[in-house]
Amino acid sequence: MKSRVIIAVVLLLALLSASAGCARSGKGLVDIMKKVPVDSTSFNYWAVERFDDEELWDIYEKFRESLEAIQLKDIGVVLSSVKHAAKASGFDGSLTVLSGDFAIENIEKGLEDKGYQKTTHQETGIWTPQDEQGYKSVALQKGTILIGDMENLKICIDTMVKEEEYSLYEDPDIKLVTDKLVTGKLLEGIVVNINKADSEEKYADLIAYGKSYEKEDESRLKLTAIYMFQDGYAAGQAQDGIKGYLGTKELAEIKVEREGNFIRATGLIYITDFVEALAF
Repeated sequence: MKSRVIIAVVLLLALLSASAGCARSGKGLVDIMKKVPVDSTSFNYWAVERFDDEELWDIYEKFRESLEAIQLKDIGVVLSSVKHAAKASGFDGSLTVLSGDFAIENIEKGLEDKGYQKTTHQETGIWTPQDEQGYKSVALQKGTILIGDMENLKICIDTMVKEEEYSLYEDPDIKLVTDKLVTGKLLEGIVVNINKADSEEKYADLIAYGKSYEKEDESRLKLTAIYMFQDGYAAGQAQDGIKGYLGTKELAEIKVEREGNFIRATGLIYITDFVEALAF
């Protein structure tokens, strides 16, 4: 009997460990990437559910003070129901995607009460504000809220239903960069940026790059960055430039190494310094 109890306990611990591993994977990041258009050139992800940590509240405050969060509260969305949030841009526009535990019927009532006008695209309701508060249109699907201009929301909805568009995650180069950022990690960073080569950083023969920020201790974040180049030669030529650029961003203990045609860079940054240049 004693051996059976021990076996049962071991199995229970294994199941709990496996469950925690699944919950703490990069699934939230990837799921949102699958909702945005493939021709996005910039993608910024926030693991909002993890900002319950008081040491990360300065970062969360940037989300809480954003126009999107203010609009959500105005239509009756409880901010604690938002688990993941991202902004995508570059497809002749931009939009915000939020996933979480949303009471869609209550949100629709809130939209009606605030005078939003409803239209439908691909069987998805799109609600457009009629006031001058700077709010944008809102589209609702189970577990997902989209915020953006009408045409951009339609592009995103087409991506989600796979009628006309492929998603950003299905771009093979972006998928490689993203997978390298989350592979072998228990969870994706609290803030993750994925960019194509025509974004902020420019190096010869750069294809795409991504940056993931994870909590290191009570006052610092750890950056892990992945840069994808055409070949190993181009990656090697860019090493000094990447290290120099990161050195201008308040990062310390910067390490840069080549992995074939990829560059992996790491560094540490104080949360206070990170927040100064941060916006949702």
